[in-house]
Amino acid sequence: MQAQTRLISAGMLLIFAPLAARWSATTSLAFNSRLFERCTRLARQLSEFRRIIGAVLLQDMRSRFGHSHIGYLIVIAWPLCHIGVIMLAHLVRSSVAPVGDSPAMFVGTGVVPYILCLYPARLLAMAIPQNRQLLNIPVIQPLHLILSRCILETLNAMIVLALFMSVVGLFDVDIFPADTVEAAKAIGAAVFLGIGLGFFNVVMCALVGNFFLLFFVFVMIGLYVVSGVYLPPTAMPENIREYMVYNPLLHLVEWLRSAYYTSYNTDLINKSIILWVGGISLTLGLIGERFLRGKFFS
Repeated sequence: MQAQTRLISAGMLLIFAPLAARWSATTSLAFNSRLFERCTRLARQLSEFRRIIGAVLLQDMRSRFGHSHIGYLIVIAWPLCHIGVIMLAHLVRSSVAPVGDSPAMFVGTGVVPYILCLYPARLLAMAIPQNRQLLNIPVIQPLHLILSRCILETLNAMIVLALFMSVVGLFDVDIFPADTVEAAKAIGAAVFLGIGLGFFNVVMCALVGNFFLLFFVFVMIGLYVVSGVYLPPTAMPENIREYMVYNPLLHLVEWLRSAYYTSYNTDLINKSIILWVGGISLTLGLIGERFLRGKFFS
């Protein structure tokens, strides 16, 4: 009886083993084919997305700067002049730095995060109004306009920072930080906050109009005044510091200064509030772009 059972099992194995192997090979081939097809489709979509972003970026540059390099130089010179005027006004009024030996260094480390946050946030909100005619092209969506402006403003911010450091260095000011990594993180956080606020501004301007951008600028000026640019927070009364800690610009300024001054008091620095404000603003902007997309075409 056992011998018959073994013979039957062996016979079934001989019959079904090739069928199982053939089915496994067919299934594996079909799976690999579908995977290859999906990867090819994804690569094609990414390539098309990259070409659209590149074309929109070039058109955005032409519409803002014109066909000459003078327009681009003016756009770069504007935030540089903004930084220069603020620093010069403070240096004329006071020649003593509250921290360190260089008043130019102290004010510069306070103004630069504000400029690198304000300009991307403000100009990103104008991406769709300035390029709305491109939305008549079927393949172009509002997100393409926003992302291309985001790339452009990030590059502009890096160029402005490099030129600022070069110009200040000509006046024998030691502009290089003691901790380069922390300084780079603070600069990156300032740009990230500006981009996040810019995405949020795009949606709010679509909902309530361009008047929201004016409101945003006034809010940023108010936050700038109480961000410790001219006077470190430790020199202010305790009851004022309790409210200043909710200002993300304050933490940007303190973060950057901590990279320049090795003995700087870092008790007030809260890096997470910068990332939270920037991240939440960016998320709300992306969600708003998805659900309020029709508002951008009108």
